Amino acid sequence: MMDAQLEITGFYMTEQKTLFRDIGLRLTRLRKEQGLTQGQLAERAKCSQQLIAEYEAGRMNIPLGRLVNIADALGVGVDDLLRDSGNGSGKRGPPSKVDRLAEQISHLPRSRRRFVVEMIENALGSR
Repeated sequence: MMDAQLEITGFYMTEQKTLFRDIGLRLTRLRKEQGLTQGQLAERAKCSQQLIAEYEAGRMNIPLGRLVNIADALGVGVDDLLRDSGNGSGKRGPPSKVDRLAEQISHLPRSRRRFVVEMIENALGSR
């Protein structure tokens, strides 16, 4: 009986660690897509950079209130942090042209990245 309880407890702990890691990966991806540093996100979400680093590494559970603050700071819904939105990470096959361009843009220096984002927003009438 005790072995079964330990096995179930171990399963849930593993699932919890996986959940924390997955949320952390999505948080990192969304932050980087917006060209934010951990410090900038922390300032917007009203917490410390160290906490953002811990959350991104999947080492800590994010309290619901803070999860809402982080989602708001990123301009996304909480569900975007909690589950994969299908933005390429779970997709099979080659990445789309948009995904490839987004990846290239993410590697530009911040000033050039801002310039490209502004051009795209202007072209789409997003501003």
